[in-house]
Amino acid sequence: MTKISKSEKHSKDRFDNPQIYTPYRSRLSPLFRWRGSVIPKVLPQTIFITVISVAVTVLYQYTDIKLSIQPTYWEGRRLWSTMVVSIRNFARCIWVNVNETEPKYLLEKKTAINLLLGFAIAVKHYLREEDGVDHSDLKPYIANIRSTLPAFHPLDKNTYKKPTGFRKLFSRSLSTSELGGDCKNIVNHNLPLEISFYLSSYIKQQKINSSTDDATIGVMYSNLCTLTDCLTSFERVLRSPIPLAYSIHLAQTTWLFCLSLPFQLVQDNGWITILITFFVALVLLGVEAIANEIENPFGKDDNDLDLDDFCGILKLELLNIMAHKAPSLDDWVYSSENHPFETDNITATEAKNLNIDEVRNMLKEDNRKLSSENRRISDSDSSDTINQNEIYIHVSS
Repeated sequence: MTKISKSEKHSKDRFDNPQIYTPYRSRLSPLFRWRGSVIPKVLPQTIFITVISVAVTVLYQYTDIKLSIQPTYWEGRRLWSTMVVSIRNFARCIWVNVNETEPKYLLEKKTAINLLLGFAIAVKHYLREEDGVDHSDLKPYIANIRSTLPAFHPLDKNTYKKPTGFRKLFSRSLSTSELGGDCKNIVNHNLPLEISFYLSSYIKQQKINSSTDDATIGVMYSNLCTLTDCLTSFERVLRSPIPLAYSIHLAQTTWLFCLSLPFQLVQDNGWITILITFFVALVLLGVEAIANEIENPFGKDDNDLDLDDFCGILKLELLNIMAHKAPSLDDWVYSSENHPFETDNITATEAKNLNIDEVRNMLKEDNRKLSSENRRISDSDSSDTINQNEIYIHVSS
């Protein structure tokens, strides 16, 4: 007797008894079926990716390691705008609110505002890692404090020694050759921070001299703190580059894709493959180049922030402020060109001789006139709307 295999027996049973198998019989929902699905094949890869996701989430939530790429370009631009706002407010408080009863006080105000401009220019060079103070655009504004700045007193090279342990290196830029081959360059001279010390001493002296009120002193200290905060945030952006793993992976993925693209397209596209590959490579390699260029937005590349232009604009603004004395009420309120009332052509110089009730009556008359004009405009708009509706109804009919 011939032995029947299991598959043949199953086929014979299905033919002899159709009730054993029918495609229309209710079965277990495909949503809950394991056999026949591809889940066993992709499950190991899915678990591996999930484990990586868990590791990244734990590192981000419970450590100081930040694995996301920050928008350094726009962050740098925002910080510079914040710094400029503080410098403008600081300069305004100095020039308008600080008394200048003697010529020396005016010179102090001018020197303090020069230091504010020097602070911005020093930040520019600091972010570009341009050490020293002999820059042509910076030197005129800090030359008066050069005798007390550590940067103006370079150490003798014979004093450089390779660190033997954890020790402080005060306000000096030490090269690799000076520290030893296994040491990185150490740059910890912070000129903008040192300039802030002098600005703080200026505020303190105004408090001692009672040259301004306490509210102005508080505003100046607040703006100085904002300048220091911006400097620290600039350092965070500068010293937090795109993680090396991102850069390596982006470069490898881009090049592998571009090199493999012709092999995928040549069979179906022929000579057109060359043109397609050119444009795809242009786009992808361009994205990689942009990422590398704007990683540090404070450099001198074409797409970096134009810090030179920003400093130039700030310089013109501050010089324009200092070119004029602080305005007084007599200069602009009681001027022959000031006509404060709508209903009367009287000037403020003439109106100040009136009593207060007469001035209030003129203000009420202004309000009454403005209200009537607004009401007339509103009625005119309503009439135009009604006419348009009538025209629309007539055309429709």
